[in-house]
Amino acid sequence: MTHVRVIRAGLSTTIQDLGRPGFRSIGVPLGGAMDRMAHELANRLVGNSAALATLEMTMSGDELQWSHAAVIAVTGANMAPVAISGSGSETAIPLNSPVTIAAKTRLRFHTAKQGCRSYLAVAGGFDVPQIMGSRATYLRAALGGFGGRVLRNDEEIPIAESTNRPPKVEHEGVICPLWFVRPISLPRPDEMTVRVLRGCHFHRMSMISQSDFFSLPFTISPQSDRMGYRLTGPRLSSDGAKEMLSEGTAVGTIQLPANGQPIILMADSAPTGGYPRIAHVISADHPVAAQLRPGQSVRFEEVALTEAQQLFLDQRRDFERALLMADLVSRGSSRLF
Repeated sequence: MTHVRVIRAGLSTTIQDLGRPGFRSIGVPLGGAMDRMAHELANRLVGNSAALATLEMTMSGDELQWSHAAVIAVTGANMAPVAISGSGSETAIPLNSPVTIAAKTRLRFHTAKQGCRSYLAVAGGFDVPQIMGSRATYLRAALGGFGGRVLRNDEEIPIAESTNRPPKVEHEGVICPLWFVRPISLPRPDEMTVRVLRGCHFHRMSMISQSDFFSLPFTISPQSDRMGYRLTGPRLSSDGAKEMLSEGTAVGTIQLPANGQPIILMADSAPTGGYPRIAHVISADHPVAAQLRPGQSVRFEEVALTEAQQLFLDQRRDFERALLMADLVSRGSSRLF
């Protein structure tokens, strides 16, 4: 069976896809890839549909060995991947383009130089069982993926057969094209601006807190994960923060707990929450938010709903245009999210 073996596991690597839509009414989060655009791009580059599973590596990547020749693609955070042949020679793997590697090649990832999450796709996809229509790993419930957990050393992840056979490569060879698909820019290491819509409880904050939210920076706390980013910064005040009943939330909702430090809800967030919803990250900026890392500074900028909608449509148009120019459109089905 075609597989990839984990020689050295990264900090937190999980199998992800587009998640489990349709189950939030029974308390199951959407889940799936944090940076859904990077996930989709990786799949489309190797001829997969956007729905197939990729490896999501967080902050630092793995070292993997491939049992057979394969077509792979790496997107998202720059973890400086290199292919290592049996003789020990190293070849840098470019980001955002399909790469063909020979059997027995080792692929080594390092600590992310920029961004937070890197995505690895292989033609055919990683072949783990589907649960509720998805292969995504939901860590808090030990659901999906590879045993519902992060990858460990010496495990073998099966790879499904692909209709796109990899071209023949010389022994220990690596074929890297001279082109790539330009992705969304990764967050700068200093400070990023994330665009938001006002939430239905924004008015509950004091006038000073409303001004602080849009004028002062916040920092991504180390106590952040796939469920949510805890922010540290100016303490925001809101009336009735302890009195609310739980209401529906979405990925990108910004809640305000009683301690005055906002939380950005991310892919594995619960479908409901009892804190005031003061803002929502616009869909076009979800990929940027997914690549923010602990210690990074972020500011919020307000946009109108019509502008947010147009920004998302423009982003999808540009993405499809890039795939068309790379002759990749017919290989995978587009999916808006």
